Amino acid sequence: MNSNKFDRVFDSLEDFVDTISDVLACPVTLEDANHQLLAYSSHDDGTDAARISTIIGRRVPEKLVNRFWKEGVIPTLNQSDDPIEISSIVDMGLRNRVAISIRKNQEVLGYIWVIEVDTKLSKEEKQLLKVAATKAKNLLLQLNLQKKRREKNHQEVLWQIITGDTNSHEGTTLLLDKIGIIDSKPLAFMLIRFQEMTDVLYRNVMYIVKTTSKVSMLIDTVDDNQLVCLISPITETTTNQLELTQFMETIQRQMSERFNIHNLFIGCGYLYTDYSKLTQSYQEAQKVVQIKSNGLTELQKAFFYHELGVFRHLDVLHNHNKDLVMNPALTLLQVYDQQHATSLYKTLDVFLNKDGNMNEVAKELHIHVNTLSYRLKRIQEIANTDLKDPIQRIGLYLDLKLKSHQTNE
Repeated sequence: MNSNKFDRVFDSLEDFVDTISDVLACPVTLEDANHQLLAYSSHDDGTDAARISTIIGRRVPEKLVNRFWKEGVIPTLNQSDDPIEISSIVDMGLRNRVAISIRKNQEVLGYIWVIEVDTKLSKEEKQLLKVAATKAKNLLLQLNLQKKRREKNHQEVLWQIITGDTNSHEGTTLLLDKIGIIDSKPLAFMLIRFQEMTDVLYRNVMYIVKTTSKVSMLIDTVDDNQLVCLISPITETTTNQLELTQFMETIQRQMSERFNIHNLFIGCGYLYTDYSKLTQSYQEAQKVVQIKSNGLTELQKAFFYHELGVFRHLDVLHNHNKDLVMNPALTLLQVYDQQHATSLYKTLDVFLNKDGNMNEVAKELHIHVNTLSYRLKRIQEIANTDLKDPIQRIGLYLDLKLKSHQTNE
């Protein structure tokens, strides 16, 4: 075996992957835990479109990462100490590969990918790849230490922006320039709040953020139970806000699908080219997350302040309503339900949430539309209200939400 070739000090990561490539006679790429390209071998024979795209974009294409997740490649890699074989995916321009994760205990630090050119790797060659992964662990740990030092400086800048220590466009631009952020693109704050932030949770959410290609995450920090990110669109277009929405929907969906995390709240401030307004962007994102964390399922797809609709005023209404009695119409329905073992209060709640769509309401309540019509008639009689009157409907809707808000406190 040529394992002794790894028993030396390497001048660079490129030197390291070239050594792997020489030993295995195959093209090799080295990625970090978020599939950002760290180094690739100069061995060009037998390369493929997927590798070329990775090299050009300095990251594995998002659609390929998604495919690897769907086919179980990434989860298997993350849990295995041994190299695994990945069959070719023709429509992705991917030839046969062997890959291995680089890990410290259970934390994934990165990956080594090897293209099988003419023949499959032998058992001995796969063992050499394991040796290389062990060596790579120390190299990536050193790299991560350097990265953490840089990130600490970046986080100090982030807090200066958040707290308003730098409140001018020019001052903020100068601060960002000092840490290497020189783009004049629009910037915004995005917050992701969890019930409890753990190291594993942080790595998982950052993995999704970093492997999604529409938005660039410039700086991040953890503040108690939430991730604070300064973000920017990759390209400046008229659809930037839509791209941010799609980005946040992706985070929400993939945290659920890949890591079984459903209870998270994402909010985003508006994009600003005037950096003196970035503190305002942070406050907007904070307000969205604060209101969403009350547990309002209606706001799952609301990410910007204006998308909160009437819920923007929920806290104000709640504070003014603390000393007021409950809406008599709702009290009457609750009393009637208790006395007759009915569910008119819930029926009204669903009816208003579904904006009066009879079919959707009946479907959710598992009743016939005719039964629903009868219930709505009884609700109007008992509560002495007119559900066709938009003013009364809005009032009942708000009172129901305020009641729910009080219950969740």
